Amino acid sequence: MDRFRSLFAALARDVGTAEVEDRAHALRTEISVAGLAPVEATLELALCFHHAVRGDHEGIASGIGRLRELTSSDDYAYYTDIAHFMAGLPLPDGAGSGAQWLGWEEPPRVRWRGLVMSRRRYLSSAR
Repeated sequence: MDRFRSLFAALARDVGTAEVEDRAHALRTEISVAGLAPVEATLELALCFHHAVRGDHEGIASGIGRLRELTSSDDYAYYTDIAHFMAGLPLPDGAGSGAQWLGWEEPPRVRWRGLVMSRRRYLSSAR
C-alpha cells in the first residue's frame, strides 16, 4: 500500500498537467491486477479532480460513470458526489450517494470546487 500512496502523491502533485493521464493508466493497470477495488475508486476520484481542473467535461462525465460502477456497493459512493462538486455539477435527482453531509451539501461543494479553482490558478501562474 505504501507504493500506491507514493504514486497517488505524485499523481496529485501533477493534477492538471499532461503527464497525469499516462501515469494514471499505468497505475489503474497495477491496481486492477492487485485487486484493490477501493484504491481503484480513489484513483478515479483523483482523475475526476484532474479533469475538473482541466475543464474536460467528457473526462469528468466518464469518470463519474466509472465511479458509479466502482462504488455501486455503496462503499465510497460519496466519491460520486465529490466528483460532481469538483466539476461544479448538480447532483442528479435521486442519483446522489445519500451521504449525510455535515449540515448540508453546500459547504463541501464549495470546498471541493475551491480546490479545483485554486489548482487552476496555481497552474496558470506557474506558466
